[in-house]
Amino acid sequence: MFDSTVFIDALRGIEKAKSYLFSSSTLRTSRIVIMELVAGSDSLISLKKNLKFIADLGLEVYEISEKDSILAGKLFESYYLKYGLGITDALIAAMAVNKNEGLVTHNIKHFKFITGLEVVKPY
Repeated sequence: MFDSTVFIDALRGIEKAKSYLFSSSTLRTSRIVIMELVAGSDSLISLKKNLKFIADLGLEVYEISEKDSILAGKLFESYYLKYGLGITDALIAAMAVNKNEGLVTHNIKHFKFITGLEVVKPY
């Protein structure tokens, strides 16, 4: 399951990111990541570009379930004070754990302490 970092790199034109995405057999992400990409848009033009890029990838997008929400709350309570885990990162991590998927990200420090989460550095 992809975090936003690889998508952001690809949108910035970084070839390693594009190659990694296009060589992946399955592309999955969470609704939270899509929302992060929207939040990173600084204009209507960049918003449309970001959404078109995501749509063209044909991603499978996981929606937040009650189970994800419950686990995210537990992760947030456990790791917020000690590691500074953010709310969105708690949701993303919970979704990856509940789907039994590794989380592909460059933000290793945001996730490495979460028990049960496989963190994968893409390139």
